Amino acid sequence: MRTKWLLIALPLAILAFLLQSALWVPTFASQAQGNPGRLETFIQASIGEVKHLNPAVSSDFTANRFMDDNLFEGLVALDENLELKGKLAQRWEQTEVAYVAVLPERALPGGERPTPGLVLDRLKAAWQRGDLGELGGSIQSVSLVPAEARAESVTVLTKNAKGRDEPLDVPVTVQVPERVRIELSRIEPKLFEGLAQVLGPHYFDAIASDERFVIQKPEYRALVRPKLSELWQVGEHNPVITFYLQPGVRWHDGAPFTAEDVKFNYQAIVDPKNASPRAGAFDSVKSVEPIGELTAKVTYKRLYSPAILDWTQTLVPKHALDAAGLEREKQRRQLSERDRSQLSLRTTQFNRNPIGTGPFKFVKWLPNQYIHVTRNDAYWGDKARYRDFYLRSIPDYLTTELEFGAGAVDMYDALPHQAERYRKDPRYQVLSGNDGAFSFIGYNLRRPIFQDVRVRRALGMALDVEAVIKYVLSGEGKRATGPYYSITPYNDPTVQPLPYDVKGAAELLGQAGWKKNARGVLEKDGKTLSFTLVTNAGNPQRKAIMTVAQDAWTKLGVDVKIQDFEWTVFLEDFIQTNNFDALVMGWGGGSSNPDIHAIWHSSQTHPYEHNYVGYESAEADELIEKIRTTYDPKETVELAHRLHRVIAADQPYTFLYEPLKPYVFDKRITIEKADGSQQKLSTPASGDVFQFFRSWRKQVRQEPVRQ
Repeated sequence: MRTKWLLIALPLAILAFLLQSALWVPTFASQAQGNPGRLETFIQASIGEVKHLNPAVSSDFTANRFMDDNLFEGLVALDENLELKGKLAQRWEQTEVAYVAVLPERALPGGERPTPGLVLDRLKAAWQRGDLGELGGSIQSVSLVPAEARAESVTVLTKNAKGRDEPLDVPVTVQVPERVRIELSRIEPKLFEGLAQVLGPHYFDAIASDERFVIQKPEYRALVRPKLSELWQVGEHNPVITFYLQPGVRWHDGAPFTAEDVKFNYQAIVDPKNASPRAGAFDSVKSVEPIGELTAKVTYKRLYSPAILDWTQTLVPKHALDAAGLEREKQRRQLSERDRSQLSLRTTQFNRNPIGTGPFKFVKWLPNQYIHVTRNDAYWGDKARYRDFYLRSIPDYLTTELEFGAGAVDMYDALPHQAERYRKDPRYQVLSGNDGAFSFIGYNLRRPIFQDVRVRRALGMALDVEAVIKYVLSGEGKRATGPYYSITPYNDPTVQPLPYDVKGAAELLGQAGWKKNARGVLEKDGKTLSFTLVTNAGNPQRKAIMTVAQDAWTKLGVDVKIQDFEWTVFLEDFIQTNNFDALVMGWGGGSSNPDIHAIWHSSQTHPYEHNYVGYESAEADELIEKIRTTYDPKETVELAHRLHRVIAADQPYTFLYEPLKPYVFDKRITIEKADGSQQKLSTPASGDVFQFFRSWRKQVRQEPVRQ
């Protein structure tokens, strides 16, 4: 009998405890009574542990979101409408220095052979007479420069000992002849088209011979030759961005921020020893030159219109991380010779004790517990409302939710199904962030079965993507239609996603010649429509997509297998080697840049490159190249819309959805305006929920809030 009553009483006691715990959950007001500083403290939860607090080497999304514009800042930034604004740079100017090579083997109009003096005189005379029209208005000066030997390198793919392709840098010396230097007040993408009126219609044709190139490893000549034209051309564009830096900016240790810091960051990012994931963004840079303390001049090797966007990259201090700074660290840590030789930006202690210029400065890092930063009261710009900011490392979503409910964290980075519960609770607010990403199913177009666009469209039409968004993402997603994210102006809003139409999909496959055999499997010319769909392990959403796709395609008559692999295996054995049939993947992080050359240009289909589905389209290539060399924003948007339509029509991917990231907050967190009024939190057009974090404020009582 006693056991019976115990079994009845124990659940009742637990229930009572849970009920009183729910009533005990601390409010902001009760927290503030015991600790007034709690109202000036923001605590954010993170599922994973951050590895680096160094933006030059970090590829961790959580770390970058925590660092950017809090600890560190870039020269420029994107506002809530994805428009560029000055940050560490007050302003900037874009100009150009261009060069015209003197080639005696070519003939000028009239039959004369070019000499340095003759080419200079003809160009100068045409400019001064006004024969160049509007182009002449941007020319500032014309002069001669001597010949030079230029050291370059070309990256090619070679077989390693295991027979796998791996990249190799081949040094090349370019014998550059005498040239005419032209300084311009603005970038002129069509400069050489205008100068061809003076020097002849074929003067700027590509160099057919490689005699001006000395390849240091002749055995790789055949691999290098196709890339030589990228190293030097008859007409050379050198766009220039001159940044004028904010005066009075200081690093958190009090040292002044100068143009030398800008130069150092470029050099550090492109240094192979540091293995920076951002190195590729700066491969078009020719040089970075400080001009005094507060002016930095960045010169590019070629036309590259999105260049300014790369300088949203946040910066680290030269004085702490240059050779002298690392030497001081070696001495301080008394490193061995082996460890001294391996010290770099990736291994320095700076990564766990950072110094930035941002509105918060580093205080403490307890691994697997929290990172603490505090308000920088010496900050050069508008100061943060919060005094202290903590990033807590909590191992799982359930624990995070419990901590949030107890008031121990202020923001819950929720899973979609968890966020749905808070939408119905008037005490909370849920914001959906769009970080600029989309998920897709990519088809290896090297495989014969995927080379017919009707097959690719049919596979996409057989998928109920809206159901995936509803049930897998709990509604936290929106349909993707092509290569550009919906939060940018480059996405063409007129492009409609593929319809969910199983009957239409079957008809398309029939038109493409696929008929069901006796086993109910689609067959054509004696071959079945069979392939394997793969993805990386550990991602439940991608695994769910594979299951949904397999079920839908099997009903069509497709023989499809699914498999997931550990990330390293998936990357090295499938993606980098282009060795797959179809895969579930995603892209993200490039929402503000119209340049998608690396993912979609036909030159990027080799192993280790990002166009791993092997998409090739002459029309897409032309549009991609025009986008890279077009400096008119309106024209760039028009070209991007055309490119979006071309790729959407070709369907090399089945574009699935853009995931929306839900964040849950207490209703009492608001934006405090300059006049002291309060505004409700909202997701701006940029999709960045944290856009106005510095202006967030906790309210003890619910004050009138602007909607």
